[in-house]
Amino acid sequence: MQIKGQVAVVTGAASGLGRATVQRLAEQGAHVAAIDLAGAPLDALAKELKLLAIGGDVSSATDMEAAFAQVRTALGTPRILVNCAGVLGPARVFRTDKATGRVMPRELDVFRRVIEINLVGTFNTIRLFAQGLSGETAVDGEDRGVIVNTASVAAYEALSAQTAYGSSKAGVASMTLPLARELARFGIRVMALAPGTFETGMYEVVPAHTRRTLIDDVPFPPRPGRPEEFAHMVQALIENGMMNGSVVRIDGAVRMREPTAPREGRPAS
Repeated sequence: MQIKGQVAVVTGAASGLGRATVQRLAEQGAHVAAIDLAGAPLDALAKELKLLAIGGDVSSATDMEAAFAQVRTALGTPRILVNCAGVLGPARVFRTDKATGRVMPRELDVFRRVIEINLVGTFNTIRLFAQGLSGETAVDGEDRGVIVNTASVAAYEALSAQTAYGSSKAGVASMTLPLARELARFGIRVMALAPGTFETGMYEVVPAHTRRTLIDDVPFPPRPGRPEEFAHMVQALIENGMMNGSVVRIDGAVRMREPTAPREGRPAS
């Protein structure tokens, strides 16, 4: 699919991978609708790029139904959807109560929040995007729509305390093929990108020692990925008509391992 002139929706648009994707698609001539939680980052993005910015929670059916209605009214039928909205969130099975020192089971809502945003939120936007193209039938293999979701290498190699994040991203990865098969008759391709460690807000909250271990394990290049590299791959997937039903790792060949004690001679933080 040629990007120029197409209506594109990007979630998680105000920062990190989403922001870079918005910028890339806008540079390529797309009419971009940026969706994220309402607030200063989203407002700043809209002002800088002069695009349609819509505040909303991707896990809310009501918010996203209103958002897609607004996109269709303001810009037309979206044919590109890139889901970047996501959260990390701790999900250890146990936690220690600071007041009593007792070991307590982790509150279920902590786990549920990550699943709701990362997995349910992804499906929420897909169902509305696909509905907008459901009246069309693919002709001679012509692209009618393209969906790129954000999985993670944690779908395959999640670290300790990433139970919620890993399972949510595994769900995103696993929905790729069945969605591609289901939506094929409408000419909609579905793919997912599985990034490794990238320079985003999520990366910044990871402990320093863990960050070093993650980067030390990257064969090449020995650094975190840059959001613009993710956005460049999004563009490639959109433009390559044979890419469908696949989860593509973008990780410098890393295979994540559980961090151990700091290496000798290197501080822990």
